[in-house]
Amino acid sequence: MKRLCLLRHAKSDWGDPSKDDFERPLNARGAKAAGFMASYIAASPYRPDAVLCSTAARAAETCAPLCAKLKNVPVTYRDELYHAMPDVMLAEIRGVSDEVETLLVVGHNPGLVLLAMALAEDPDDETALRVAHGVPTGGFIVFEFDTDRWSEIAEGEGRTVFFGRPRDLMADASENG
Repeated sequence: MKRLCLLRHAKSDWGDPSKDDFERPLNARGAKAAGFMASYIAASPYRPDAVLCSTAARAAETCAPLCAKLKNVPVTYRDELYHAMPDVMLAEIRGVSDEVETLLVVGHNPGLVLLAMALAEDPDDETALRVAHGVPTGGFIVFEFDTDRWSEIAEGEGRTVFFGRPRDLMADASENG
């Protein structure tokens, strides 16, 4: 079985008009959400064995606290993931070593939500429907595939096993903690 996790970058800062889209950093709320999501993912059953991350500043900054928590997990930064559409992301995923059981991809909408919708085995599943209504900044989606090879990951074959938004997960953590 392969497990694919998708993480949309956290909330970015639009305050500096001199920065182009690629260079936009996280804002304060985004940095807080990225730190929370890093802790959440590192402690979850969805802890990745490897990470693919867009090279855009906001994606790399979202990934940074997770890298610190995961320590020895390899992270590959790919220009191709910047605003990538599903076919490009799927090509990157299919190129991952089969030794990796759980892969995390840190990227951008609209491609991320389009990929999630395309991968869903049952688009009417409650979790898949929540994803289809939008993946907010910091949103985290997990799929499981009945295969031992990343090259065999295909559209319509992923069981959507988890979808979480930072706002909801933070609220749950504060209520339970």
